[in-house]
Amino acid sequence: MTQLLIVDDEPLAVRSVLNAVDWDSLGVSRVFTAYGANQAKEIFAGEAIDVMLCDIEMPQESGLNLLAWVREHHPATESIFLTCHADFSFAQQAIQLGSLDYLLKPIPPEELESVIRKAVRQISAKHEIKQESESWRKHHPLFIERFWTDIFRRSIPSNPAAIKAAAEERKIGLPADMQVLPLLIQVRRWHKPLSLRDEKIMEYALINTLQEMIQGAGTLAGVVPVERGQLLAILSGLKEDAAALKRIMESYIASCRKFFFCDMTCYVGTSVAVHEFPEISNRLLQLRKAYVTSDNEAILLDGKPASVVAIPRPDLKVWRILLEEGSKTRVLQEVDGYLDTLKTMSGVSSAFLNQIVQDVLQIVYSYLDDMGIQAHQLFQDPVSVESLERSTHSVTDLKVWSDHLIDKAFRYAAELKESASVVDKVKAYITKHLEQELNRENIAASFFLHPDYINRLFKKETGMSMTEFLLHERLRMATELLEKTEQPVTVIAANIGYTNLSHFAKIFRKHTGLNPNEYRQSKRNEGKA
Repeated sequence: MTQLLIVDDEPLAVRSVLNAVDWDSLGVSRVFTAYGANQAKEIFAGEAIDVMLCDIEMPQESGLNLLAWVREHHPATESIFLTCHADFSFAQQAIQLGSLDYLLKPIPPEELESVIRKAVRQISAKHEIKQESESWRKHHPLFIERFWTDIFRRSIPSNPAAIKAAAEERKIGLPADMQVLPLLIQVRRWHKPLSLRDEKIMEYALINTLQEMIQGAGTLAGVVPVERGQLLAILSGLKEDAAALKRIMESYIASCRKFFFCDMTCYVGTSVAVHEFPEISNRLLQLRKAYVTSDNEAILLDGKPASVVAIPRPDLKVWRILLEEGSKTRVLQEVDGYLDTLKTMSGVSSAFLNQIVQDVLQIVYSYLDDMGIQAHQLFQDPVSVESLERSTHSVTDLKVWSDHLIDKAFRYAAELKESASVVDKVKAYITKHLEQELNRENIAASFFLHPDYINRLFKKETGMSMTEFLLHERLRMATELLEKTEQPVTVIAANIGYTNLSHFAKIFRKHTGLNPNEYRQSKRNEGKA
């Protein structure tokens, strides 16, 4: 069961919190109270406190100072701050010190209960980790990965005492003076399509290869998966300088490209103490965003920065004119030529590529809109979505996406011009899908066209709107089925898209002067006569 400590210099506030919730139902076995930091420290000396609810503004010693002390001496304790003031600087300091949450007084009971439950879950998770560590004395790789992931994501506070306590709790040997070097491996692309499962297998092969290639130069202490295609390797015990390590990584990249069919970039950090690992790792992630022209290179975090030159913007007017002229080859030449120029320039960042993406989207979507084509419908397939997501990762990825976008836009526009008329296609579609719930919007969406645009075309060629044609076809099919089959009226109504029988009968009478049964009987009488 969980033990909780409430720290507040106002007795009324302490009683208010004590009476606000049912502690037993939250899994809290004992609740202690203190009216200042010194009294709280005395309680910590004699009791194992799992959760501390603490006011920030207290005389003599503030709640922030108390939390700093708790983090140093009792890092396993989860802390929640209470305050009357929504001061961002307080919240920021609380988060930096590892506070679980930050609540404003007066605290609604349900909000307090929710935060306490969250803290109890955190405690339970820590206890599970402790139990796991006792079972995995041989340091299972997944357990090591979890340890470094928690440091990277700051689930373990970035201070030596907290990291040491977490390592001891998980039975992980961590030398006090250990130095680590973060290494960000960014797989730009695989040369052939892979499923997520296959990607994981290939990433495992990349890790094993790295482990082999750094033998003699250092040790692979752990690996943190950052996101898809990104691995953060932690090297320790390094015996080589930065230049030698860069050469090793260049050989590693060449081997991976040859044997695992991928393009990658490696960003090499600097050796730091373990508690500084998250900060250096985040700098590597920022470096990745700043270097998007480099494929199959090793880049040093503290390397000499390349000279920055003015980056030219594309001539969007020319691109738009070429689009309107329908010259796909010339459009691709212009766009690809511009992107090839970017590859040779320094200072091209992920943010700059995002601007180019927005520019290309604007002119292509405008071009499609002029043709009545709904771009968001045309490009919702998995290939289009994934290539757009990757477009700002590198200039090469942007080129792959823009080529796909332009090619697909031109191909669909050409299909509309060269194939049977759009109206004929819509007619056939309506006739084939009469039993479905059809309307202007979902019919137009099936052809990636705007409802107003397709409706204008339809009325121009047929003299009626799509809605009128849909009704005409449904009534034609209904009269035919009533005359030639013995199907019940309810079945006929469902077969032409009417789920409400009375509505169908009302529409049918309005256009024929008879209800469905009367119509069927009249046709039978005509046959007998």
